[in-house]
Amino acid sequence: MITVINQFLSTKSFDTRAVLRVLLVLVGLSALAAVLSGGVFLQPRNLVNLVLQNAGLIIVTLGQFLVIVLAGIDLSVGAVMAVSSVLVVLFQDYGLVGSFAVALAGSLVFGLVNGSLVTFVRLPAFVVTLASMQIGYSVSKILSDAAGSRGGTVYTGLGGAEIPQGFTDFFKDSYWGVPAPLFVCVLFLILVALYLRTSPGHFAFATGGNERAAFLSGVPVWVVKMAVYIISSLLAGVAGILFVSRVGLGDPQAGTWIALDSIAAASIGGASLSGGLGTVAGTFIGVVILGVLNNIMNLLGVPVTMQPAVKGMVILLAVYLNSSRRQN
Repeated sequence: MITVINQFLSTKSFDTRAVLRVLLVLVGLSALAAVLSGGVFLQPRNLVNLVLQNAGLIIVTLGQFLVIVLAGIDLSVGAVMAVSSVLVVLFQDYGLVGSFAVALAGSLVFGLVNGSLVTFVRLPAFVVTLASMQIGYSVSKILSDAAGSRGGTVYTGLGGAEIPQGFTDFFKDSYWGVPAPLFVCVLFLILVALYLRTSPGHFAFATGGNERAAFLSGVPVWVVKMAVYIISSLLAGVAGILFVSRVGLGDPQAGTWIALDSIAAASIGGASLSGGLGTVAGTFIGVVILGVLNNIMNLLGVPVTMQPAVKGMVILLAVYLNSSRRQN
């Protein structure tokens, strides 16, 4: 077991050169955005807005990154985010803590189902999470219908309770000049980084790199897989809570593109879809790169209908580069 873990720690999970490469890409794109915007891009207010717009994506991508490290994929994160956002609003009658608990409990169910089907039934992660995505969006619409919105957005709880003003103000608040949501992002970045420095985190890299070798070395593969899929769903649930704080409502269609964006960001940041490769720092930079890319596309007037296609091509390029690096 120690041999397997040491191999992945020394060669794959902490690739400083890979992080530096994506950092250089970020610098280059930022310079391009600054030129195209006449310097507006680099203004503090714009940079703060960039972070705020991608706060939910940062948290979701951390979970997606862990799944990708296992050589898996989680397409259900957007649906889990939508269900979480609706549950938070519907259960406002139980207070913020109670509504948060219900939303996270709902997210946990998705993680347990996804992890169980992938780990024990051995179904492909793509198929399992695609099905979960469809089920999740149906559940979110059913829940919103229960509130009388007929599949639309939800503004009040089942008992008529409204979302507290302090909660919606949280997304706009700042402390010492730093936006409050940024503290949440930093907290989860640190937690995931610490998780990867523990034995379960090391086991995740070992399992993603060579599952059979990890199993034969004594790694509890089923525990590792279950933990990662649960974490991914819980983080998507947290993103749903942040979504409500930002827009002040629950939306059964929330997170429609976030699965694609999170996969793109993790891939750009150096995570390999083949598993066993990636860093938290690279993942964070990948999200920022995607945000800058969106900014550039808006500056260039790229039609909204074409922007997902551009992201798709970026994913292909990132996967190709990661595959070439892995072979070398």
